[in-house]
Amino acid sequence: MLSERSNRITLSPTLRINARATQMSAQGIDVVDFSVGEPDFPTPEAVKRAAKAALDANFTKYTANDGIPELRKAICEKLEHENNLHYSPDEVIVSVGAKNSLFNVAMALYEEGDDVLIPAPYWVSYPDQVKVAGANPVYVPTREEDGFRLQARDLAAAITPNTKALILNFPCNPTGATYSREQLEEIAEVCVREQIWVISDEIYEKLLYDGQRYTSIASLNEKIKKLTVVINGFSKAFSMTGWRLGYAAGPREIVAACSKIQSHNTSNATSFVQKAALVALRDCSMEVERMRQEFERRRNAIVYRLRSLPNVSCFSPSGAFYVMPNVTRYLDREFGGAPIRNTYGLSYYLLKEAHVAVVPGEAFGTDEHVRIAFATSMERIEEGCRRIGQALSRLEEPRRLRPRALNNVVTKVATYAETRPVVGLEARNALLDEAAAHLSPDAYFEWNAAVAGIVVQLRTNSPHLADFYQENFYPAPLEGDLEPHAVVYAVKDVPGREASGLVSAETSTAFVFNTAFYGQVRSLTLQLAAESAARTSGALLAHCAGLDVNGNGVLIWGGPGSGRTGLLAAIMREEGVRLVSNDTVLVRLASSEPVADLVERKLYLKAKWVGKFPEIEKLLERSKLENMVVSRDSCTVDHPNDECPLDRGAAVCLEASKNGRIMLDPYWLGGASRHARRTAPRLCVLLAKDPVLPLMQDVPAREAARTLASGQLPGATGKTFAFVNPHLAGLDSSRSDLLRAQHERLFGATKVVMLNMAIGSTEAAAKRLVELAR
Repeated sequence: MLSERSNRITLSPTLRINARATQMSAQGIDVVDFSVGEPDFPTPEAVKRAAKAALDANFTKYTANDGIPELRKAICEKLEHENNLHYSPDEVIVSVGAKNSLFNVAMALYEEGDDVLIPAPYWVSYPDQVKVAGANPVYVPTREEDGFRLQARDLAAAITPNTKALILNFPCNPTGATYSREQLEEIAEVCVREQIWVISDEIYEKLLYDGQRYTSIASLNEKIKKLTVVINGFSKAFSMTGWRLGYAAGPREIVAACSKIQSHNTSNATSFVQKAALVALRDCSMEVERMRQEFERRRNAIVYRLRSLPNVSCFSPSGAFYVMPNVTRYLDREFGGAPIRNTYGLSYYLLKEAHVAVVPGEAFGTDEHVRIAFATSMERIEEGCRRIGQALSRLEEPRRLRPRALNNVVTKVATYAETRPVVGLEARNALLDEAAAHLSPDAYFEWNAAVAGIVVQLRTNSPHLADFYQENFYPAPLEGDLEPHAVVYAVKDVPGREASGLVSAETSTAFVFNTAFYGQVRSLTLQLAAESAARTSGALLAHCAGLDVNGNGVLIWGGPGSGRTGLLAAIMREEGVRLVSNDTVLVRLASSEPVADLVERKLYLKAKWVGKFPEIEKLLERSKLENMVVSRDSCTVDHPNDECPLDRGAAVCLEASKNGRIMLDPYWLGGASRHARRTAPRLCVLLAKDPVLPLMQDVPAREAARTLASGQLPGATGKTFAFVNPHLAGLDSSRSDLLRAQHERLFGATKVVMLNMAIGSTEAAAKRLVELAR
């Protein structure tokens, strides 16, 4: 299994787009590649000669971990002469690129629970580096009308007690925004007052336009210098991207920490490259200026051409070599009937139809722009803009209303945490005190749900859980001093606790700590309702699917990997079939004939239902979603040819949404002709998956109850649960005996078969069951 750390991050979108463009070029397609921020100029000849001389002198061994002394000294001289910054060599560390320098600082400075402020739009690697370090990226939006500059008032408003640092990059990738000395002083004043670190990424400092001079924020005064780590390198200014050399300068304790981290990671930067960098710093200022002038000429040309395109506006960058045209007016268009939902879709369209590679704005935190790197020749700039204009003109007005933004909530924990039983009143009361201590009045939600005739009350500080709970269950108003039958406490942000679920069956109380995943709360609610229903009315809350076939009820049990979802979807396509519930029904056993009822207002479906039952995809805009992958930068699937459904206008990437959930109204599936709230069970089906067993066989009631109680259906894969029910925790012998007796009574009043899903097709099995039910 991969680590959670690796699952929190994604492949760099710029590298992904560039790889796709490179693949097309290898196939003989002429692609204008505006995706990667890499100067098209050759590395200065003096730098190459220095590297060759170092190689000829056999300077190819390990060097000092922090960099060769003469290079660190030269960097100190550069910082003093060009930036008015005084550092000693032991306050400088040379690394394998500025990206590596940033990573070292992140690992040295950020901790679990820290917030790191990142002005948006931002360079794609900042958030993921913060996440790898265990901290939280917090985005501070900038506005196009402000030149995409971070405003001091917005910075101050974003700071909380958890704020550790601000990442300030200028000239900015991707916007080209720059700051005057006065603007930097306002930002520095906030940072000094609040004592937050500044990570000043100055990799584009040499590429300024319109006569500007660069001011490092660390040079303003000693107070801000003590809080600043300066990051720089050789890739952009000296056209040395593949040489991989950068550096960090800052307080001695930070640099020392970076040195320790680097010693166990890359160790020293490449030896002969360090020798070449000495020459770059001392002898290549004229080459740098010639490149800067050409970039400024290209900036002027591309801004002019983009502004000439209908319905496109374009901010003129003051530095770096990127522009971000605003393409909002094209995000409600279609091509060949496929909607352009976002800038990922537009970028995919431009690459496929115009053979122009641009980077979607969503990768940088903006849903209105695309990024274009003008680090290419004037001829390619003119050709690329011409192709973009032609491609945009071919987009059609939408044939229907623009798709609504999906109501999707992403939770930090997206799977079920282990649920443990709580033994004894003392332990339960201690949990009550802990939960109550973190349910502050200013963030408290309470809802009484009617579940199988049982009132289960939710008390939580999570707006998402309160919203889903109210949507999922019927309300149960309590009057006067009446108390609910059961209570679920769902409390987030409890220090020192892992995500967990706990249940006290004897007191009808459950606790959910540090997870806003709704499935956990629903599971415990159903368990408490099942316990109370069994005691008060003898009803059985069964974890099975319920269907009505021409008035005859069919209940289907199946564990993980049994094929139950596919079977349900296939049965639903048969005439006269109505869905009662996908996974839970209340079976009343008091009368001579059992009756099965739906106990929830809405269906809570796994994302895989969309693949089995495509009609659901049309309902996503009306549904409440949880942990669905709806943006391209959140997709971690290695798609063939790197083409995600989201690129082609799909609302979600189902393959990436393995932990996704959908809450929808069952009536949306086709009204009363496709949904029933109640049925009279006539047929009970246990799903097996064993090639040795026959396709179908009758099972005596007692044997069926015993098999279900064990949770070991033939051929079961994955984790097994008693009664194939994950909503039961801490099941003791007396409760297990009661449940087994209830199931045996149900099975005694119905026909019970075991259906082997390992034989034949799912469609054939569905038809066989429908015929049997009729």
